[in-house]
Amino acid sequence: MKDVIIITGASSGFGALAARALARAGHTVYASMRETAGRNAPQVAEAQKYAAKHNVDLRTIDLDVASEASADAAIEAIVTAHGRLDVVIHNAGHMVFGPAEAFTPEQFAELYDVNVLSTQRVNRAALPQLRRQGQGLVIWVSSSSSAGGTPPYLAPYFAAKAALGRPPTRHGLLNTTPAPMRVSRTRCSKGSSPSCRPMRMSLQSRTPSSR
Repeated sequence: MKDVIIITGASSGFGALAARALARAGHTVYASMRETAGRNAPQVAEAQKYAAKHNVDLRTIDLDVASEASADAAIEAIVTAHGRLDVVIHNAGHMVFGPAEAFTPEQFAELYDVNVLSTQRVNRAALPQLRRQGQGLVIWVSSSSSAGGTPPYLAPYFAAKAALGRPPTRHGLLNTTPAPMRVSRTRCSKGSSPSCRPMRMSLQSRTPSSR
């Protein structure tokens, strides 16, 4: 069955790749990004070009995960257009580079806000609709870097991704959501597609009766 999917942070990287792959699989995919009329306008054009070339339902939508108003507006636009939202993929993230002691606590907090707290802004906008439907799938994309054995000078990013790798939100969401929901997380590492397989399996294993 064709799903309506939103992926945050889909202007490039894993987000853009996932958006294209899911669109090719037959889903309606919203690749969300900020400043669609500004610095990300070229990425919007590329997505439109890809959709036309491959005859897939790949769309872009303006969503700044640091803004609750932006998240609310994006989700409302999708639900208004389709009457439903089936899958939310939390992919948006920001990376900084340098020795851990070079960052102020405020800079750590800012990065944590973008990489972790942003998912709560999107959830607050999307979960009421998923509850009304009685079905939905929410996915957090973490990073294999949070398990160690990775390049140095990325401590703030790794710490934030670790919060997504073992999210307490998994239990909180299931415990506070009365409707049937599925929650998943997946770790992705550059050049290692098998680590992203849990996301694909979660989407493919659902049946209409279990959604």
